[in-house]
Amino acid sequence: MTGKLHKWLGVLLLLPLIGWCITGAIFLFQPGYGDAYTKLEPRYYPLADLAIVSVQDEWLEVRQMKTILGRHLLAKTDQVWHQYQADTMTIKARPAPAVIERLLEDAISIDSDRYGTNVTNDGNEYVTDTGVRLSIDWNTLNIEQYGNDRALIDTLYNVHYLRWTGNRVADNIIAVLGLCGLVLTTVLGATLFFRQRGSS
Repeated sequence: MTGKLHKWLGVLLLLPLIGWCITGAIFLFQPGYGDAYTKLEPRYYPLADLAIVSVQDEWLEVRQMKTILGRHLLAKTDQVWHQYQADTMTIKARPAPAVIERLLEDAISIDSDRYGTNVTNDGNEYVTDTGVRLSIDWNTLNIEQYGNDRALIDTLYNVHYLRWTGNRVADNIIAVLGLCGLVLTTVLGATLFFRQRGSS
């Protein structure tokens, strides 16, 4: 009975173990990680001069740059960034999607093989010709890119860490059952080993 239980537990745990080995090897050698996690930035252009009418007391950090849309003045106050109109010092509202598309298309022009050449608005995100999803924080001009390769890596992480269902409670139950199965398999294997030694 012990031998059969050990055998079937081993078979049951075979697939997760194979998954852990494969995903562990991928995490170790990280093939394709470079493109998946490449930092995308707006294209910056030379500034002829600095244009700050006045500096506000609550500013902790100030950045000024020029993109295809013109001059940007970013200021940080109490861990929060805002973009200001350089001439009036009023907060600069997020522009229309078509304007953001122009900024993003200029940014992706550095790598047309990955991003293509065009960007279209899809709700809160933007999508390139090649299916890479982009989002931009207007107050910092930080761009996040998320392609199919990044989605695959995220899926592999979910497989590796037993996040199989997307439900946290169910996944925790699966993880506990898997750990219990490993412990039980180890105990049964040790029992069989010592029994065989004792009978020889």
